[in-house]
Amino acid sequence: MYRLLKLTYRKLIPNSIHYRIEPFIRLFIYYLFYKGTLVKCSICLSHAKKFISISFKESEDKLCPKCGSLSRSRAIVNYVEDNFQNEKLKILDFSPHRSMHDFFKSKFANYISTDFENQFYAEKNYDITEIEEKDNSFDLIICFHVLEHILEDDKAINELHRILKKNGVLIIQVPLKDGATYEDFSIITPKDRLEAFGQEDHVRIYGHKSIEEKLKAFLFSVETVDISKNFNAREKKLFGISDKEIIFKCIK
Repeated sequence: MYRLLKLTYRKLIPNSIHYRIEPFIRLFIYYLFYKGTLVKCSICLSHAKKFISISFKESEDKLCPKCGSLSRSRAIVNYVEDNFQNEKLKILDFSPHRSMHDFFKSKFANYISTDFENQFYAEKNYDITEIEEKDNSFDLIICFHVLEHILEDDKAINELHRILKKNGVLIIQVPLKDGATYEDFSIITPKDRLEAFGQEDHVRIYGHKSIEEKLKAFLFSVETVDISKNFNAREKKLFGISDKEIIFKCIK
């Protein structure tokens, strides 16, 4: 139901208006239906009766009714807070959720958000395959659930490597499967992509080992991290953190 209402709303409301009214709509829904004491969002720090359950093709997620963060949003914010405490770091974040954008913007003076297709609230509109930034520009790059949308993902990874400083960190998360990466560029319709890759605008689903090897081929040192393991069972329930929030920490 939530996804249907959201899809209808986004079709009717232009982005320029949506970005201005979104926080107020979420506040209205939160105070009217969800304000409570049973769960807590670690980004906006609100307490609620429950998170909003969202079903995807092969998974479920828990959305904060006040700020709209997902499990992966809350998990990565916790990870960055714990591991990157220098407020002067220069950070580039691709297509972040509004909750992540607002949180990181409040913490880091040199945080830049970008979204190429204007689907997310962001300051820049960089094409990830041709980023308009100088070599060795960023200390930290966050690329969450982006590469599975990109046909030329090798070109994108090369660009991410180029603009990252030496010893800088690139954090990547993508949907994963067992075995090898599956892609078929003859699959082009939204319906067929949904069936093949799990979402209408995905062009592949990565195999865990396949993407790790791909990243290493671009001369990154790669560490696989399950950031959900930073939370015990009680904290996962309280903060709405899903199991197996796998990220790839790539060091140049």
